[in-house]
Amino acid sequence: MEKKQEKQESLVELGDKVKGQIELPKVDVKPYIGKSVKIEKVEEHKGEYGYYIMIISEVVDTLPGKDTPITIRANRMFGLQENEKGEIGWGAETQLAVYLKKMGVLHYRDLVGKEVICQTTTSKKDGKDYLTFN
Repeated sequence: MEKKQEKQESLVELGDKVKGQIELPKVDVKPYIGKSVKIEKVEEHKGEYGYYIMIISEVVDTLPGKDTPITIRANRMFGLQENEKGEIGWGAETQLAVYLKKMGVLHYRDLVGKEVICQTTTSKKDGKDYLTFN
């Protein structure tokens, strides 16, 4: 199911505020490893390579930021497939199918409210650790 998101855009003049590459706040996710949290929502997306879902935990922590607080959540992403009939879903032996079976649900929408344990994964792109869950 594809969702349309309305974006409100406005033209701005940033002028001398734009300095180029800047240092962004770094968050050490290691203190959250092993913390128990619940799945808050599952979002359905369509991206460059097709459909996928993002499973998002409740807020794990909130840290002070320069202008706005930094909200820490764990998440996991799974790809979906489309068959020749245009139906969207997952195969019996895909990572999503294995995860749903492990969590004791038949559909990813039933994951909301389930308890998970935070862990980290290291990105192959940038080498940074990100918060995910079992």
